[in-house]
Amino acid sequence: MADRLSVDLDALEGFGSRLDTIKQQLDSSHHTIDSYDDAFGSDKVRDAMHHFESHWRDGRKHVENTAETLANMAHESVKTIRGSDKDLADKLRQGSSQ
Repeated sequence: MADRLSVDLDALEGFGSRLDTIKQQLDSSHHTIDSYDDAFGSDKVRDAMHHFESHWRDGRKHVENTAETLANMAHESVKTIRGSDKDLADKLRQGSSQ
């Protein structure tokens, strides 16, 4: 029936958690590049990697912000739907006990 909303809340919550992880990993990616400084073997390679990382920062920040926004929306949706479901169930129980 097209007039009913059905949401897999566990999947939506999992999606939000995956987005949280993506945001955290992107946020710490510059530390990963820094951790390889001694392994690059060449100052030119090290400088090129840092140049790439500094220019990728702008795009990465946009992706981080988008992931964070979507994660918050997913978490809040699950919280709101579960709260509404509980409220409805409580009202039904109250109505049936009268």
